[in-house]
Amino acid sequence: MSEPTTPAEWLPILSARLDARHAATGLDTPSLDQLRRYARGKVDLPEMGSNLRESWEAFQRKSRTDFGGIAVRSLRNRIRPNGIRIGDSDDHPALEAARRFWRNNRAEIEVAEAVRDYLELSIGYLLVEHDNSGGVLFRREAPEQFLAIPDPVTSWRARAAIKVWRDDVSGLDHCRVILPGVVQDFTRPSKKGNGQLHLTVGDAKNWTPTGEPVEHPGGTGVSILDRGEDGAFLAPHLDLLDRITLGKLQRLVIVAMQAFRQRALKPKDGAEGLPDTDGEGNSINWAGAFSPAPGALWELPAGIDVWESQTAEVQPLLEGEKSDARDFAAASGTPISALIPDGQNQSAEGAANAKEQQIAQARDDIERIRPALQGAVKHALEVAGLAVGEADTIEVLFAPPEHVSLSERYAAAVQAKGAGLSARTIKRDILGMTPEQIEQDEADAGADMLAAALMGRPAARQDETTVPVIEEGADGGGTDAGAA
Repeated sequence: MSEPTTPAEWLPILSARLDARHAATGLDTPSLDQLRRYARGKVDLPEMGSNLRESWEAFQRKSRTDFGGIAVRSLRNRIRPNGIRIGDSDDHPALEAARRFWRNNRAEIEVAEAVRDYLELSIGYLLVEHDNSGGVLFRREAPEQFLAIPDPVTSWRARAAIKVWRDDVSGLDHCRVILPGVVQDFTRPSKKGNGQLHLTVGDAKNWTPTGEPVEHPGGTGVSILDRGEDGAFLAPHLDLLDRITLGKLQRLVIVAMQAFRQRALKPKDGAEGLPDTDGEGNSINWAGAFSPAPGALWELPAGIDVWESQTAEVQPLLEGEKSDARDFAAASGTPISALIPDGQNQSAEGAANAKEQQIAQARDDIERIRPALQGAVKHALEVAGLAVGEADTIEVLFAPPEHVSLSERYAAAVQAKGAGLSARTIKRDILGMTPEQIEQDEADAGADMLAAALMGRPAARQDETTVPVIEEGADGGGTDAGAA
């Protein structure tokens, strides 16, 4: 079979693969829908009999705990791009254009969404193309509607891609096939001849080309974020999340059944018990007569006693909650403080050790993601008509994954300053400041020095920049405790 070359030849191949991605392929290969739900706190409800599901479904929902979503968000917060560097200088002619395109397209948000797809589904996409005004458009594409076949050599580049969407207003389905240097749009009615909606992308003969193929510069403009054989972050832990949900439900059932002390009427030894009828032969509704209510006072017949159950001890059940959190933290590499936020008295060394596994995972993911982002920036410059030489390496900078909170960053900055690192290195590699923020900070520091000199006061030199110490407060934030 010859290699497809036109959008029409690629359409059935790409659409079949997109349909296969949506299909559930078995217990060991979860579908996109299941991975999304588990990462958003919507774990499958525990199995129950068909006669009980309707009445218990609302109660079952209370057993869900969003451990999966917490783990994904905690890791994603450590993967944050914060700048672009081109070549070895800070004044490369294309750098200003790259920063402008990054800012105008809200690239931080688009990349954050692509990273979320990458963690939740194991795949993420970024697309660069011309916008309607001829500028650069940079956006994330959802894997539910977008699929790209990677280049065999550089896996973060796409050799062909497809995007599908439905327009409920016009009643049409749209499909776009993207190849190196050319784009072709297709449409079809959203409903089949029998009036039912199309549920798959396939069946390429129903698609009609919309106009002629449109040429565009460069390659496909698609960058692929792929976790490879590691797969979706939560995929190995779905069974554990199901087990935690089931255990939570069982504990809730025990507590619900024992929330009120059960009472019963029982005859004393030798007594006959409650009569069924009164003296006139009328049936007696004992359930109504002894209806429980605040302030109710019952007159019991002779020989009848009240039995009352004992309340259940719930402390062991609450310990089970912590045990579940520890199991999931150990399996997923999520810091236990993210799942059980009651470790204020934990030592600094213990807190650091608990984060090591997640930090190592974040570093690995950053190195997987970086080539795709750098390829997207390079293609954006090409679309804008700015060529970057082979010697001018494009580098996307990331905030250090070791330090997320303000207190962590400033504590590390104080230690780095004591070790002799320069102020610029501390700002870039520890505080995670962007190149623009560093430049602005240095300009502000120069203005402060000039103002101090004019006022006749001594001022710290720029190469003696002090770093404020942030001490951990009771609320987990920080307070300015002086300068180093």
